[in-house]
Amino acid sequence: MIKKDTFLKYRKSPAVRSLGIYTFTNFFGKGVAFLLLPYFTAVLSKADMGAVTLFSNSMLFLIPFISMGVLQSASVEYFKLDKKQFRDFFTSSLLLPVILFLLSLLVFYLSRDILTSRYKFPASFVWLIPVGAFLSFLSQHVVNMIRNEENKKLFAGVVLGRLFLEIALAVLLISVLHMAWQGRVNGIVLSYAAMLLYAVYFFVKRNYLFGQVKKQYIKEELLFSVPVVVMQFSTFCMNYSDVFFLSRYTTDNNAEVGVYAIACVFASVIITLSSAFLQYIHPKIFKLLSQPRVDYSAIRRQFLIYIGAMGGGLILLLLLVPVAYRFVINKNYAAGLQYYYLLCIAYFFWTIAYLFFTFLLYYKQKNKILLLSLSFILVSLCCNYFFIKNTASASGAALSVFCSYTIVLGITLLVTAKQMRFLYSKNLEGYTGDSIETE
Repeated sequence: MIKKDTFLKYRKSPAVRSLGIYTFTNFFGKGVAFLLLPYFTAVLSKADMGAVTLFSNSMLFLIPFISMGVLQSASVEYFKLDKKQFRDFFTSSLLLPVILFLLSLLVFYLSRDILTSRYKFPASFVWLIPVGAFLSFLSQHVVNMIRNEENKKLFAGVVLGRLFLEIALAVLLISVLHMAWQGRVNGIVLSYAAMLLYAVYFFVKRNYLFGQVKKQYIKEELLFSVPVVVMQFSTFCMNYSDVFFLSRYTTDNNAEVGVYAIACVFASVIITLSSAFLQYIHPKIFKLLSQPRVDYSAIRRQFLIYIGAMGGGLILLLLLVPVAYRFVINKNYAAGLQYYYLLCIAYFFWTIAYLFFTFLLYYKQKNKILLLSLSFILVSLCCNYFFIKNTASASGAALSVFCSYTIVLGITLLVTAKQMRFLYSKNLEGYTGDSIETE
């Protein structure tokens, strides 16, 4: 039994308080869609929810190609480079997303007829999706930099500030101005536009901008971005491509997509929880790996904390979400509960698999990242095509997601087994991790 003074000691521990602040802030900040589900399901039709889901998922599809691995590289190089070097790196690396954003506008414009006819995209999505994706990238960039500084109060203020702005805009545009799905979409874009203004202020104040543009950093980013972009695209394929397949092979004007999307939102709470924990754990691990002598025991503790938290979160979600479906969500969406269980367990498998990318990202093991990512894309698209096309239903989509994530977890554990052997090693004395650093 834990004594009272021991409990108080851990509660007041800086590490525990930091973990709590980062986890709560990220979970709350990224859970806006979940928090507003009762409201959205009451004021928006199933077709409206389908349109909003297509917009959100299209943004998530585009972000990896715009960001080009800059988010991951900046979080690693922050701990490796001195201030002058990091300023040059930050300035140089930011050029790539700007150029790719402009290219994405052109590509979406040229593809507008296909998007509107085949996937039922509203015409405004042609420019809203690239703009929203670029603003979302900048928002995450500034949040990551604040996190790396371990400025807990500023981190919470910025993340929650954008969240409350998004909520206020959604209510105003939907309920007051009666803009339906357009209100939800415009609210998202406008809240990220406000973050753009703060991001520019923050980057200038921290002296991250206006460094020397160096070809070396741009070349390194281009080389590293290929496997990272493929990795992020694989994440998109696994998490969101099912919605596009469902929209393609159903003929009910995205109504079934809307019902399925609500089940996905509930299930993705476990991914939101994962992202919240990783915001705290990733910088800790990167910092430990940057030390002259790496403390693998401390890294193992971070891994075990994360895995335990994900397991506990899964159990709670499996118990509580059915209650929410019964008492909170509009009954028109009740059919989604039958898909929820498979989706939630599948997403849990992904939260564990993604943790094992930590060392691969830090040591920039491009070959392994590329190999894993390509295999994930192949597994996901094949499962979606087989199950969704043959069933033309949301139940086929849920089964596809479950099968693909189960396979992905197995592949990840197999490929990273050598790098992760410190997790189960009984004696870490003299452990150097040499096998981790090499391709």
